[in-house]
Amino acid sequence: MKALIKEIRPHVKLYRDSKSGIAFVEDGITGCGHSAHPNIDNSGSVSGMKKQGYWDKNAKTVKARGFIYNISSVVTTDELDEIARQYCQCGGVH
Repeated sequence: MKALIKEIRPHVKLYRDSKSGIAFVEDGITGCGHSAHPNIDNSGSVSGMKKQGYWDKNAKTVKARGFIYNISSVVTTDELDEIARQYCQCGGVH
């Protein structure tokens, strides 16, 4: 279940998954989601990501909102990723 933390600007809102603590920004203007942690669709393969070298072999993962997040890693490439990082409470690397 997602809990609204704040509205960053019109149609751009910051949420936190109440179970996992993952913070994410939903950008209703572009249709993009932003998080501080690399993620794949829930139907993806964590073992494949590790085997191919995209994720560390010891990476800790968390399932939330239809995605699998690598909480052992942080990747922030824009302002909205960074905002999500500041509010994330997943227990992983920040």
